[in-house]
Amino acid sequence: MLKNLVPALVLTLVTLSTAHESLAQSSSAAPSDVKSEPEVDVPFGCGYAFPVSQTHNTGSHLQNDVWAWDFRMPEGTPVVAARDGVVRMARGDSTKGGCDPRFAPSANYVVLDHGEGMETQYLHFSAVVVHLGDRVKAGDLLGFSGKTGWACGAHLHFKVAHPNSAGWNNPSVQARLAGYGDPALESVVAAPACGTRSFIASRPPSTSTPLAAVKAALASSAQQNFSPAADPASASSAAVARPANGAGAGPKAIR
Repeated sequence: MLKNLVPALVLTLVTLSTAHESLAQSSSAAPSDVKSEPEVDVPFGCGYAFPVSQTHNTGSHLQNDVWAWDFRMPEGTPVVAARDGVVRMARGDSTKGGCDPRFAPSANYVVLDHGEGMETQYLHFSAVVVHLGDRVKAGDLLGFSGKTGWACGAHLHFKVAHPNSAGWNNPSVQARLAGYGDPALESVVAAPACGTRSFIASRPPSTSTPLAAVKAALASSAQQNFSPAADPASASSAAVARPANGAGAGPKAIR
């Protein structure tokens, strides 16, 4: 009887060993099959901090905008590229906006192509300073926040998207903000402290600043060393969160 049990026992052990190896191989291969969520930088000027006023799958963030974020901020706040890329689309000629979906087509916007099937979209500008085909680096100025299009107040609508069409409103994808992951509603997101790379992306223009002057300042800023905290001029200086004085000082939040 023992002789009859030995072959069966050996077969069982071999079967279990094979199954274990197959499970181990599939487990080790699983992570390589899962694409990680893309990470992008905070999309507004250095030294500023603003609350998240709308998150995912709620309010107007449905369908193509499920994974978007809104940041409540004063009109005229610098909006910057969240990654290196190329301007695929840009509009800055609209002055229309309102708290109604019928205004959605009137938004000023910028769409950046980052390659590898990824783009970022920025909405509701009051002014746009980039053009189709421009190459930008992360942190470069794209324009200034506003309330054009479907907007119940000044804010930045931002999302990472998959460029599956030539339009300006492609489907959003789940993503992370550097240092914050997926920030929750009303949490405050702060851009990094200001360095010396570009002064123009750290402060809004006054209401009387011609757009041509803003563009000229942007073009020359790379050769100059400016301190954004030293400039008091602003269209909404009472409301905009400005960098604290002192090297390495953190930003002040606006709520």
